Amino acid sequence: MGRGKLIHILGTSSNAGKSTLSMGLCRIISNMGYSVTPFKAMNMSLNSISTEGGFEIARSQWLQARAARIMPDWHINPILLKPEGSGKSQVILKGNSIGRRSLEEYGEILRTEARQIVKESMEFLLNRFDYVVAEGSGSAAEINLYDRDLANTWITHEFNGTGILVVNIENGGAFSSLYGTKILCQYPEVMKYFIINNMRGNQDMLMEGVKKIEEMTGMKNMGIVPHLEGNHLPGEDSLDYERIYGKRVGIIRYPFFENYSDIDPLIQMGLGTYVKSSDQLEGLYSVILPGSKNVSADLEFLIQSGLDRSLGEFADKGGKIMGICGGYQILSRNIRDPANVQLGRPEIKGLNLLKTDFIYEGIKTVSSVKYEGRLNGEYFDVKAYNIHYGMPGNNEEIYFVNTDSGREGSINEKLNVIGTNLHGILENSTVFHWLTGIKRVKSYEEALEENIGKFSENISVNLKREQLMDVLDGL
Repeated sequence: MGRGKLIHILGTSSNAGKSTLSMGLCRIISNMGYSVTPFKAMNMSLNSISTEGGFEIARSQWLQARAARIMPDWHINPILLKPEGSGKSQVILKGNSIGRRSLEEYGEILRTEARQIVKESMEFLLNRFDYVVAEGSGSAAEINLYDRDLANTWITHEFNGTGILVVNIENGGAFSSLYGTKILCQYPEVMKYFIINNMRGNQDMLMEGVKKIEEMTGMKNMGIVPHLEGNHLPGEDSLDYERIYGKRVGIIRYPFFENYSDIDPLIQMGLGTYVKSSDQLEGLYSVILPGSKNVSADLEFLIQSGLDRSLGEFADKGGKIMGICGGYQILSRNIRDPANVQLGRPEIKGLNLLKTDFIYEGIKTVSSVKYEGRLNGEYFDVKAYNIHYGMPGNNEEIYFVNTDSGREGSINEKLNVIGTNLHGILENSTVFHWLTGIKRVKSYEEALEENIGKFSENISVNLKREQLMDVLDGL
């Protein structure tokens, strides 16, 4: 069909449902036989993933690419900010980290070179796909940020896209949010449709208000999407992981927890529970120490809460513990940072639950990994990914797995404590079985695909078909 068309999902606020609606629309368009790709100019999230070629993007764009049935690359998320606290963020440009920057420093990047990076990425995608489904960021009406807002109506205007404004009715004030966002956004003329998301109850009660919003704003109602129970999709950021339910696997909830997607398989099965104090370890089958954006501060949290001693006692009694990335480092004997890359001091002591030492280097490891191993007598051979700075400097334990780049990870002599840098490891059914004691009926991949299908179908049947076809035609 020649040059592709831009469809832009914009929000009245964060948590409007932009990510999942963009995902659903990618699957709907793919089901219609068109080539489609997601896009988010700039994301702020600690939930990231490595693509083929070793580029880092937000996990939500990876999920959208999966729904679109394409292989993701950095063009679909050219700018990623990973908050580190104290007004600083790690900045990822074109899939590569340029290191830690202050609010003022990355603000200057967004005002200058970032705009050109976004334009080049959008051009790249429009020339290769029939449709680009772009996701906005936060509210489309953040009037104090127009000079650095790259993900909202500026890009819709720049590339002659069709804007669809989404409001989450559960947040309250849906009609005032739709009206106010349309009026205050930078380029209001690009917003041509709106969707009311996450509706519970009788939709007929809304219709008088819907008609008035159409008259007052000139936007057309594209549909009302009902709340979907039992939806288990990976979240975009920490807000999507505030509450989880389960009593079997404890997830240490330290302050700088990152890469929440590692626990998605536990959430999907209702097995995970957050642990912040020693008494919450009682009755658990196993414990996971997840990734950490600040290993030093999170280790201090464990010491102050007494969890450092309690985790040692838990392991001594035969309880299973797994540390992933920063969690692996915390389980080790010693972590050195001679170049002051992360720790803020030359050296710290870990929990000494694994006879492994770490050293921080200035180069960040970002890569997809093929690996194989054996647990509980079961052989496994799958893929995961690396995103980390610290490297094992000395490992006196059994290696966990063999990868296409060498041996990786550690298992203690009692075979009940594992450390690994591999993200996505619990998506492996054998490793999941080791940690939880439960065998999956469906693989994580199968369950994820099923949930994408359910969510997309819920959107599809509740969008107005005529309006959807007008959007695809760019009207």
